Amino acid sequence: MKKITLFFFVPLLLAGCSGNEKTIDVYDVFDDAEKSVEVRDVLNSNEDIYSGTAIFADNDLLVAVQAKPWLDYKKGKIEEELTKQLEDRFSDYNVLVSADYKLYWEANKLINEEDQQKVTDEVKKLKDLEKEET
Repeated sequence: MKKITLFFFVPLLLAGCSGNEKTIDVYDVFDDAEKSVEVRDVLNSNEDIYSGTAIFADNDLLVAVQAKPWLDYKKGKIEEELTKQLEDRFSDYNVLVSADYKLYWEANKLINEEDQQKVTDEVKKLKDLEKEET
């Protein structure tokens, strides 16, 4: 009986763990579709992340990503790689890439915000928070 139960539940467990679709959200104050596609391409090309949020506000580009759980030790390197790629493509923006979950969470809250000035102000606050060392 145990073998039959194991036979049915192991495939279900493995199927539940196989979801590897990335979620990439981009918010652009100026609604420039070309920039959104370009950021999505950069984030989708990186195999070490599973989710990301990018926000364009004034001259700032804030990108918050989540690394795969077993790659926590590699977060700094992922941030450096993405920063370099995004600075090459968006040289006229101040780029900040972070793998910090708090920043990711706050950036996701801003995705649904309709007030562009509030988004701009919050991005500046988040950039200041990222620079703080505790």
